[in-house]
Amino acid sequence: MPMYSEGKTTGASVKASIDLSPQDLLRIGGELQQYRLDDWWTASGGGMGPNSFWNVKDGKRDRTALFGEWEKRSGAHWLTLLGLRYERVSTDADPVHGYNLATFPTSPVPAGSGNQTRDAANLNNADRDRTDNNWDLTALVRYTADATQDIEFGFARKVRSPNLYERYTWSTWQMAALMNNFVGDGNGYVGNIDLDPEKAHTLSATFDWHGAERDWEFKATPYYTRVTDYIDAVQWNGTTNVARNPQLTDRFAVLKYVNQSARLYGLDLSGKMPLGKTGIGEFGLKGVLNYTNGRNRDTGDDLYNIMPLNARLALTHRQGGWDNAVELVTVKSKNDGSDARNEIETPGYSLINLRGSHSWQQVRVDFGIENLFDKHYYLPLGGAYTGQGTTMTNPALPNYPQWGTAVPGMGRSFYAGVNYKF
Repeated sequence: MPMYSEGKTTGASVKASIDLSPQDLLRIGGELQQYRLDDWWTASGGGMGPNSFWNVKDGKRDRTALFGEWEKRSGAHWLTLLGLRYERVSTDADPVHGYNLATFPTSPVPAGSGNQTRDAANLNNADRDRTDNNWDLTALVRYTADATQDIEFGFARKVRSPNLYERYTWSTWQMAALMNNFVGDGNGYVGNIDLDPEKAHTLSATFDWHGAERDWEFKATPYYTRVTDYIDAVQWNGTTNVARNPQLTDRFAVLKYVNQSARLYGLDLSGKMPLGKTGIGEFGLKGVLNYTNGRNRDTGDDLYNIMPLNARLALTHRQGGWDNAVELVTVKSKNDGSDARNEIETPGYSLINLRGSHSWQQVRVDFGIENLFDKHYYLPLGGAYTGQGTTMTNPALPNYPQWGTAVPGMGRSFYAGVNYKF
């Protein structure tokens, strides 16, 4: 099945930093980006012909942005930062057709398999020109109590406009929808021309305790995010062209992008500490822990592709030019996923990695072993394994279920590298 795409991005950006005073720094800039996309699939026989299938024709996504950021230091203890960004995003695309049409007519024609004519007409008859006026805002306050304590509070509003595949892919035909999956979950996806930009509002804080020389430190960052017009997806019935009810379970499906509401919260912890100095070098501990919880506020469903609770703990060693570590990686089982996508569950796992390096004045050699004990495990964010089974449709096979297999992680691997500075 031949599939072709041509994309072109042109743009420019300019940035400047201006010292308004010894305490005030202003950063300003602008950005221009123009993106063009053609995505078409030439005829290959059977139901895929006699003409080319135009998935996206002359897609356009133009971005123009202006931004400014003011950083102010007030004495030795306070730092404030305020940033504002305006971005205009304009998207458009030309009329399309499926395999059954030779041109882009307006008169009735045979339907073609998978409702190609109906779906193409729905896009062609719609106003495809969309313009989003997006405003981003960041505000941060940092208080340095003394040489060992920092506290930081922040608020951010971030806006993202849909990309061309989210907005302009048009076919509910299972085969075509499967070709428009760029999230790795094995499902088919249909675009939605009426998508609005998603708007995320985040509150966060960072508490940083450390030694005066940063020989030890501990950081904690809790955060909460509320997203309006979150770009999620619902299972879609291509025959009736409405949301599927009831939903399919334990198999792949066709989904359509929709705006909904979501919230996320989580906690990031990190730290390091010395264990002591001996005749064979300095030993220490460092580690990170991350937890995220995401939920769709409209449906109550869990958000797709959320990393479960995970942590890394490393025993470090330094002696002369040597810098070595034994690292433990542990990840909790993923039992809560997106029901709309029938997201695959993954068991928890723990891995051991070995890392080493030696540095000279201009050269550093790095080497190590990942997954020392060659443990078999599945990637929580690896998506669905679709290497076996049908590729043009998504029913399960009798002896090898196409749905239900996660992508495994890498086995034992050795690496080495050389860095040279001059």
